[in-house]
Amino acid sequence: MNLLRHVIILGIVACAGHAEDCTSLLAALDRAAIQEPNNVDALLNVGVNRFRCGVPAGAIQPLRKAVALAPDNSTAYFYLGVSLLALDRDEEAKNAFRRMATLGIGGPDQLFILQKGYSRLAAALLQRMSEIAPDSGRLNQVRAEMLEMEHHSDQALEEYRRAVAKEPNVAALHYALGNAYWACFRAAEALAEFQVAIRIDPAHYMAHYKLGLALVELNRPREAIEEFKKSLAIQPGLANAQFGLAKAYERLGSAGAALTAADECLKLDPNNQPAQYIRAQLLHKLGREREAQEQFMRLRTMRENSRAAP
Repeated sequence: MNLLRHVIILGIVACAGHAEDCTSLLAALDRAAIQEPNNVDALLNVGVNRFRCGVPAGAIQPLRKAVALAPDNSTAYFYLGVSLLALDRDEEAKNAFRRMATLGIGGPDQLFILQKGYSRLAAALLQRMSEIAPDSGRLNQVRAEMLEMEHHSDQALEEYRRAVAKEPNVAALHYALGNAYWACFRAAEALAEFQVAIRIDPAHYMAHYKLGLALVELNRPREAIEEFKKSLAIQPGLANAQFGLAKAYERLGSAGAALTAADECLKLDPNNQPAQYIRAQLLHKLGREREAQEQFMRLRTMRENSRAAP
């Protein structure tokens, strides 16, 4: 799935030269969607074309509404997934692709052919990238991600460093390097890269969120809270940032504020098991034993259902 990120980059670059066309197109599609707010095709057109015109952040809301209205629409899940990838929201993107994969695509033979086709497409796109931008730091990023998949963490880090050295003013590359440090339990180095990403792009809410996580790990919860709040100010629907707030407030000993954040996380993502768990712990700390036990029971049922699912 990592190579899909580079499909996104190529698509955004391709649309960059057609800004005027995109402006008029999106305005017309937005009007159509406003007139028919529950029309799946209208929502899908808005989401897909916002993505194609290089506005992935604006694509997410109409695509989420489209999949809510039509849960079996594989196209909507695909474009939701790639729009999330373009914003470095990898975990949410994985969920969209997993949902897409569960739809009625066919049996094992059909799934095998589809997987093989996507693999060939990824290889062709990578070849095209090497032809049009042989010195791009994105190529180093691709190599790094492949090395990570093969569990060669040290070599992957070196490729990420090369990517940043080639293109030091690209926030996404510093963010990727920060994530690689984070995956290697090197929180201080991760923190430095997330800070650089934010200096380059203050609106990179995932960098604010990950910086918050690093600050919690380094026992700096007050600073972490500020970063989680900045992330949520830019992207209020980021459930994981609410969970981060809950952890930071818990670290400070503010169980009431932590519980509020955990509740907000669960409003956005009711199936978030870590948030379910921390909520139960917080209720226990606040002396609300009956509610705590009920919460633990809900979590146990959720886990049992997850294990029983095919």
